[in-house]
Formats: sequence, structure tokens, C-alpha cells
Amino acid sequence: MDTLRESLKTPEIKKKILFTFLIVSILCLLTIIPIPGLNYRAAEATIYAWGSTGIMIDILSCGALSNVSIVSLGIFPFLVASIIMQIVTLAVPKLRDLAQSGDAGAKVITKMTRVAALIGSVVFAALYCVGMKDAVTTRINFWIAIVLCGLAVAIGSAFCGWCVELLNSKGLGDGLTIIILTGIIHNIPRDLLMPYFDAVEADLGPVVGILYMAMGIILSIGMLFLSILVNMGEKKLRIIFSKRTVGMRQYGMQNQVVPLKVAQAGITPVIYALTVCMFVPAIITMVAPNSDNQWLAAARNYPTSVIFIPFYIVFVVFFSYIFALMQFNPFDVSSQIKQNGGYIQGIKPGKPTSVYLMNLYSNLNSAGTAYLVLVSIIPLALSFIPGLGNIAFAGIGLILVGGGFIEMKTLLDNALKTEEEKLKAAGKDKKHKNYNKK
Repeated sequence: MDTLRESLKTPEIKKKILFTFLIVSILCLLTIIPIPGLNYRAAEATIYAWGSTGIMIDILSCGALSNVSIVSLGIFPFLVASIIMQIVTLAVPKLRDLAQSGDAGAKVITKMTRVAALIGSVVFAALYCVGMKDAVTTRINFWIAIVLCGLAVAIGSAFCGWCVELLNSKGLGDGLTIIILTGIIHNIPRDLLMPYFDAVEADLGPVVGILYMAMGIILSIGMLFLSILVNMGEKKLRIIFSKRTVGMRQYGMQNQVVPLKVAQAGITPVIYALTVCMFVPAIITMVAPNSDNQWLAAARNYPTSVIFIPFYIVFVVFFSYIFALMQFNPFDVSSQIKQNGGYIQGIKPGKPTSVYLMNLYSNLNSAGTAYLVLVSIIPLALSFIPGLGNIAFAGIGLILVGGGFIEMKTLLDNALKTEEEKLKAAGKDKKHKNYNKK
């Protein structure tokens, strides 16, 4: 709260907060605007048949999918395009060199991602229309109605991707996290009450329903506390730089304390693992939402099936190590310390430093990955108990909420430090100008 209070007192940061709130408010408003060309009741029934795959896309669209809104697909096409572009960038040497060539290269990659997101929006909108062919309104010509539906969904999805870029550049930053957080918070009241209604629907009685709901609230609070604790946990690395004296002056860098977070990769592995795991099931669900084929029906509820768990774990571990390495590369850090004549307190320079940093990276990332897997999987396992089917994604949601708020706090803290440094620099410049006038 102190960070938010100080941020609102700073004009530049306050503008970013208000801009972020404006963009999120516009997206929430769009979730209640229906898709033209569809029969609302028939479309709503079709969406209900999407099963747990539909629930995940509904979260990514801030509840727009269940409302049959023009932004029904939310940021899902943008997420898919971003992941594909990152994989292509790593696989193609020219693109990899371009991405590492500074701001100019990063802008080119961003433009390519934007084009990929637009193509993805059109493709997924077409798939959406294929599945909604039986829900088209009969008041106008079928082809006019289906084209209106496709255009609305494609434009709505592209607009969501554009909002992500706006939040990254002019808002608080990390637009994906902000929009996903909005979708999760939007569903919290419903998620807390669902265990009760599910227990009653399963003929377990209201007493069992109240017990399930109370246990769910207690478990959620505990897991949220764990999420915040892990995301705030860090290992402080003390680096000492040797100094040399020439005449009356000392040369060399000042000693530093580098904080290394336990959750180096943040919440990105969870978002990317979900997107990759849902890619094929989402396509199947959109194209054949009402099919009686057992394989197609299984795809609609793939995120809550037993087979989903091992695939999800593999991708979470994979993305955790990739993104953690991007945040903290032991070999690069060891090389930089050596070049600047430094050493880690208690560790000899050279190879021992590299080995120590590699072990530290492995230990921290193993702990962070274990936390992501356990908190995600426990509710998924409990969801197989009768009456608890709707808590499957509770762990994933709590990871995103806890980690997302910590990331927002970190962004605000960094913005406050930047503004303080600007004020100090402006004060020094002012004093320097006044001195020159004298």
C-alpha cells in the first residue's frame, strides 16, 4: 500500500496507473458487447459445451467468452503468436542476432510479433466461426451473419493484443500479466462459491457444500500466502571489487549486493505452459464443440484430465529453466565479475566462482519450479473428488495472482527509483547552471 500511495503522488507514475486502469476498463466494457450475427442463446449453449478448455480461454478473455462478446478470444491468439515468434527467433540465427542487436532489432521483432498476432487473430476467428455455424441467427443471410461474426471476433482479438502492447509501452508494463490478473480477479467470487453449488448438485448435501467451500477458502489463503512468500524470497549475493590507489585517488567499482530471487522466472512459465498445452485442444474445441466423438470430446475437457498433468509439468519445468537462465546467466555473471576484478565473498575467483553460481542457479530455480508445479497440481488432483471439479485451476490462478501482484509492486518500485534519480539529476543540473551564471 505504501508503494501504491507513493506512486500516486508521483505525476508520471500516476499517469501510467490511470492509463492502465483506462485500458482495463475498456476491455471489461467490451466483454458485454455481443457478437453480431449470432443467436445469443444458441451461442451461449455452444460455449458451455467447450468444457474446461472454454473455462481457461474465458479467464484469458476476462469473462468475454461466456458472454459471447466481441473479445471472446481475448489474448489467446496474441499469446500463441508470441510463443511461436520466440521459438522461431531462437531457432533462426539471423533473427536471433537481430534480437540481440539492441533496440532497433527488438523493434523489428516486435513488429513481426504484431503481424503474427494479427494473422493468429484471423485464423482463430475463422475457427471460432466454424464451430458457431449452428448458432448463426436466422434473421439475416447466413453468409453475411458468419462474416460479421468472424470480423467482430478477429478485430476484438487484435484489439486485445494491441492493448497488451499499449500497457507495455505506456502503462505499468507487462500487459499480459495485467490482463490475466483482471480475468482471474473477475472470477474470484464465482470460484469461491462453486464448491458449495457443485456439492449440492452432486447430491452431497448443503453441509458438505459448506465444508468444501470453507476448506477451499482456507486452502486458497494458505496457497496465496505461500505464493507471495516464494515470490518475495531472495538470496543476497555479495560481490567485492578490488580497488587500486593512484596518488590520492582510489579506482575500482564499489562493492555490490545482488538480490537473486527464488522464483527467477516469475509467472511466465505457467502462462506459457498453459498456452502450449491448450493450443491443439483449443483448435479442436472451436471447430467441433458439439461432436460426440470420444477423442474430440476428450479435447474439450483436456485441461482437467489426468493426461494433462504430466504434459503441464514438463512444459512448466522447461520454461522455468529457460526464463530463469534469461534473467540470471551464471556464466555471464561470472565473466563480468572477473573482468571487473571482483570476487564473491568467500569464493575464489575464476572456475570456483562459475561452479558456485551454477549450483546457486540450479538450487534456486529447482525450488522455484517445485513451487510452481506443486501449487498448480494440488488443486488439479483434488478436482477429481466428487463435488470439487471447479477448483482445478485454483492453484494456477493463485500463482498468477500472487506472482502478478509482486511483479506489479516491483515495477512500481523501479519506477519510483527512476523518478527519484531523474529529480536528483535535474537538481544537480540546476545547481550547475546557477554556478555557471555566478
